[in-house]
Amino acid sequence: MACIPGLQWGMDSSTVEQRLEISLGTARSLEVDSSAIYRVSNQHIGELPVEQLDLRFGNQGLEQLVYSLPSDDMTEVLAGLRTRYGSPVSTTINDTDQIPQQIWIWNTEEDCITAVRAEDQRFLLSYRPSRLRPSQL
Repeated sequence: MACIPGLQWGMDSSTVEQRLEISLGTARSLEVDSSAIYRVSNQHIGELPVEQLDLRFGNQGLEQLVYSLPSDDMTEVLAGLRTRYGSPVSTTINDTDQIPQQIWIWNTEEDCITAVRAEDQRFLLSYRPSRLRPSQL
């Protein structure tokens, strides 16, 4: 499962469009390396508004989802992730000239979930397939 019920890592863009009931044809498209990133606005996670959803597709299909959420919803989202997956690994990156970035990471066996409160106070939530299963350690 790729963070959203009904999605799986590696799905093609047309299947993702159907499952999310969106049109990537009208989404803003960016090319990065060998991946295509589609940016969709005005989505929701449950009742929470999503300012922007980026979907990254590579040669193997869906590779990553990144949500940009209002910073007011950060506490509720972090509490929900902690309830579902337990305590995250967390850190703060201090840059001498900038505001610190806070980062929380969960590895769920299937997904690597990263939550970031960025310098500009945006709250980003990224999902990608886990490259390392904790059971292999």
